[in-house]
Amino acid sequence: MLAFALAGAFALSARALLPLQPGLPGMATQGHSALAALLSELPVASFAAQGNGGPFVAPSWVADIVQEYGDGSLGSGKGTYAYDAAGQRWLIKTCAKNTIFHTAGDKLCMAQLGANLTGRTLLNMNTTVGEGSNSVCKAFPGPYYDMIAIFAAYAQHRGSGRVGGEPCEIWSLGMPSAGFSVSACMGSDGVPRQMNVTTGVAYKAAGSQNYTFSNPRIGPLGDEVFANSEACAHRFPMPPCPSGEEVSLTLYRTHSSREPRTLENRNLGGAMGDMAFFCDIGGIDETQLVTKWAVRANSSWGQYGYCLFANGTNVCYGNTDKHVGRESALGLGEGAVQGQCSANHDVGSWYAFPAEGHCPDGASIGTGGCTWIATPIRTVSAGCILKDRGLAEACSRDRGHAPMTNSTSIFEAALDSADPSKGGCPDAELVDLVLV
Repeated sequence: MLAFALAGAFALSARALLPLQPGLPGMATQGHSALAALLSELPVASFAAQGNGGPFVAPSWVADIVQEYGDGSLGSGKGTYAYDAAGQRWLIKTCAKNTIFHTAGDKLCMAQLGANLTGRTLLNMNTTVGEGSNSVCKAFPGPYYDMIAIFAAYAQHRGSGRVGGEPCEIWSLGMPSAGFSVSACMGSDGVPRQMNVTTGVAYKAAGSQNYTFSNPRIGPLGDEVFANSEACAHRFPMPPCPSGEEVSLTLYRTHSSREPRTLENRNLGGAMGDMAFFCDIGGIDETQLVTKWAVRANSSWGQYGYCLFANGTNVCYGNTDKHVGRESALGLGEGAVQGQCSANHDVGSWYAFPAEGHCPDGASIGTGGCTWIATPIRTVSAGCILKDRGLAEACSRDRGHAPMTNSTSIFEAALDSADPSKGGCPDAELVDLVLV
C-alpha cells in the first residue's frame, strides 16, 4: 500500500474510490483500501526497469507533516509521520478541519498504521478514524506494503529543488498504465521534505495526495510509537446496534451504465448522506447514473464496511458479519461512534450491504440470518440531476450549512418521477448484464 498516499484515504468510506463505488461514500479511508489494492497488483519487477537504485532513505525517523488531498474541502491534515524500515512499520497521524458540513470546519482525525504482522491479516493496514471512545477502526486485509522501500530501490533522479528554503533532490517513480506515480524531494538526511502521490483513482478526494515534511528527528523509534489504537485492538469490528427491527429505506447509488443491478457488497447512501459527494468531495462524473432503491433491512446496523472492486469481484472490508453496515456521512455529525446507531439527521447516512446478508428470492428478513432485501426503482443520469435540475447550483449554497435540505430535496425529486414539472429526470438507458 502506498505509505504516504494512504493518509489521503481515510473513511473516505470506500464509495469514492473505484467505479464499483457508485453511490459514493468513500474518500479518505477509501483511498486507503484502493491504494492497497493498487500496489498489491503492481509487480515490483515493473519498477526495476526504471532505475538502478533510488535515493538514500534514513532507516528510522519521525517528522511533522502537512497532508493535502485532491479535494480542498477535506482540509489540510496536520500531524506526524513515523517510519521504521527495519521494524517494517509506519504510522501517519493527522487531524484536519473538514468544511463540507460547517464553514467553521469539523475536526477529522486519522491514525493510519502499516505493520508487517504474520500472514495476510486485516490489521497489517488499518486506519483509526476519530478520537477516544468515538473512534472507529477501519481495517483492510492484505500484506504489508512499504512504498518508501520501493521508492528507495527504484526511483529515478530528476534534478534538484528546494522546500521551505531547504535544498533537496527530486526523485520519481511511476506506472503510467495504472495512473500511479510518486515523486519526492529528499533531504540530505534521508527524510523527504515533500512527496506527491497520484493514484489513478477517479474521484478527486482520493486521486492525489501531497505531503510536506518538516522538523525531522532521525533515530530509533520504540514499539510504543507504533502501538495499535484501542479501537483496532479491542473494538474491531464494532458490535451491531441493539434491538434491531425491520425497517424500510430509500437509498441511492451512483454507478456506471455497465454495473449490474445488485447491491451485494456495495455501498449506498440516503439522499442527504449522498450530498457529501454530490456537493463536493466525490467529483461526480456527469456521465454516471444514479439508481433509487427500495430496501428492507434489519436495523441492527453493523460497522460500515468499505466495498470495492478487487481481483475481479466486489468485496466489503471491515463490516460486522451479515449486518448491514451504517455510518454518518464521512463519519461526521452529531451521532456517537460515527453515527452507526444514530439518526444522523444533520449529515445523513451511508450504508454497506454484505453479500452474505442478502435474503434469497422469496425469503423474509431473518431467514437463515439474512438481513436485507432490495429492489431497484428507477435510474437517471447524474448530469440531469446536477445541471438540468440545478443540484450543482444548490450545492454551492448549501455547502458548509448542514443539513443540506435544499440540495437533498432537489436530488430526491429528480428520482421520484420523470415529470420535469415536479423536478423529475427522465429514465436513463441501461445495459443488461448477466451476473456469473
